[in-house]
Formats: sequence, C-alpha cells, structure tokens
Amino acid sequence: LALCVALAMATPGEAAGKAPGTLMVRDALTLPNHPVRIEAQIALKAPAAGPAVGGILLHMQIDGKEVAVGRTNEAGQASFDYLPKMRGTNVISVSVDAEAPIEAENSLATLCVWERRRPIVVVELAALIQSAEPSSTPAAQLERSLPNESAPLPIPEAAEELSRLTQYYYNVVYVSVGQGGGEQFSIGQARPWLETHKFPAGFVAPPVPGGLSTTLDSLRSEGWTTMKSGIGRTRAFADLLLQHRMEVVVVPELPKGELPRKAKSAKDWTEVRKKL
Repeated sequence: LALCVALAMATPGEAAGKAPGTLMVRDALTLPNHPVRIEAQIALKAPAAGPAVGGILLHMQIDGKEVAVGRTNEAGQASFDYLPKMRGTNVISVSVDAEAPIEAENSLATLCVWERRRPIVVVELAALIQSAEPSSTPAAQLERSLPNESAPLPIPEAAEELSRLTQYYYNVVYVSVGQGGGEQFSIGQARPWLETHKFPAGFVAPPVPGGLSTTLDSLRSEGWTTMKSGIGRTRAFADLLLQHRMEVVVVPELPKGELPRKAKSAKDWTEVRKKL
C-alpha cells in the first residue's frame, strides 16, 4: 500500500524513471510537391547516467497534425520524410513518445516550401543584433543571454525593414559566418529569438563542416540559384558572399578601409532596401 501511494504521488517522469534529455529538429527547405527529409536529434543531459538514445520513438507534426513517426539510431538521430503540397511556411513540431525512457520538451522548426523563381536574400544573424559592448560579439551576446528575452536587443528597424523586403519579393535564409566551429548561433536559440522579435519567417541554415561557404554551395547545388544578395555586418560575411559572386550590403557601415571594394554599405537598416 505504501508503495502504491508513493507511485501515485510521483510525477510521471519520476515514476517511470525517465532520464532528462534535449530534443532538436532542424529547419527544412523544399519545393511544392517535392519530398523533404526532416532531421531530429535527441541527447541526454547527463549521458553517463542515462539509457541509450537509440530506438527512441519520435512523433512529427506539421501545423499541429501528426504526419510521421520514426525511431532514433544509435546516435540519437531520426529522419522523417514528408511531401508538402502547397507553397508557404509551416511549423514542424517533434515530440518524444510518452512511453520512451527519455523525456524532453517538444522541439519546433520551420518548413519552408518555396518556389525557385523567387529571389533569396542571405542575412547574417549578427546584422540583426544591437552591439551591447565593444568586447562582445553579437553571436556571443545571444549565446550568453538566452533564454532571457530582454537581451540581446534587436536593431530597432531591422525586423520591420526585413519584413518589407520579404513580404512581396525575397525569401530569407538566416546564417552565421561561424557555422561549423568557433563563434556561432545555436539553431535552438536563434529561431525563438527571431520569432520573439517579429523577424520574418525564413530558413535558419544549420551549422555544417566548412561553414557558410559550404552552406552557400549546398543551396546552389540543390537548385536555389536565385540566391544572389546578402545583408551582413562583418567583413568576413561580405568577403564570403563576394567570393560566391553575390552582391552584399553591410550594415552598419564598417570602419574606414574595412569595407571590401565591391561591397555596398548602409548607415542603418532604413537604407538597406535602397542598396539592394
């Protein structure tokens, strides 16, 4: 009887002996009526003390409707295949099955279903954040502050101006120059920050070996050849886009002598549209 009472008082996770974990799902990009593979990853918060991450059943929803289930491999990775019918932006949600030995919060991502003819603008995440202190990079500010939504702060005009660019003309791909190592934005941190500060929905490019250069090459190899413009903050971003034969606007202006010769500059975000 005492054992029954104790189990009744325990939380579901405690009663089942569930191990705490984290779940992450990546944004996906495809065309209407083209299949897309959506990837998720589960990990233990304390790997040495928990169960195996392989064989965990995950559920995927698109815009609130369950469309697929899958089991993780030995590395905790699972893939879902989905066929979107209509152009637009959809919410991906992945959850851990209630019977799994690991518990984790649902993870959200964006499914971008685009048409190839619409131009794509590549936006460096650092160009959206106010500089709080000279010794701290925008990426480092975001890394330290989240989930505290009060900091870092977005540049006041950035969300509105970028929304104007994307409303009728551009699709947007968000990137970090430091992808693949060193200074970078976490996918799980960047996406809610963008949503909180009302930036337009877009594809948040995941970190890959080789960094931003590999990301740009990969997108083009997949047929996204209308990716011809970029908006960034750093010299490294501008140099990379110019190497890929793209036009680039740097905002705010770099110190004298730092702007690459073929790059354009804007004093603030209200000037960006005039430069593209």
